[in-house]
Amino acid sequence: MDALALEDGVHARRAVDPAGIGVLTDRGPAYHADGYHQAPGPKSLLTLHGAEHMLGGITGYDTVETTDEDPERVAVIQRMTWAFLHDAFTSDGSAWAAATSAFANLPTIGQLESK
Repeated sequence: MDALALEDGVHARRAVDPAGIGVLTDRGPAYHADGYHQAPGPKSLLTLHGAEHMLGGITGYDTVETTDEDPERVAVIQRMTWAFLHDAFTSDGSAWAAATSAFANLPTIGQLESK
């Protein structure tokens, strides 16, 4: 799996293509998590096991962005993204803490690493 980074914190992972080659790079899966591991400051890396999606952009004509339609995984992505953005743009600051606490109870879905 490789990770795709959202600026300043949240990351998601997607599987490599069927040929075993990363879609966006030939440097391997770890390349996509470089933003998390090498950048200073507080960040979080959200890893979703078995996820197959990309985070936006134009990848090509008639390109299928995902074959992953797992409703539970989609709900996790939606809730974690909302919580991150809510705390980034408001002074509340409690949504991300609540989301990470709830996600800790879902170890089969993925893992969350923070620094």
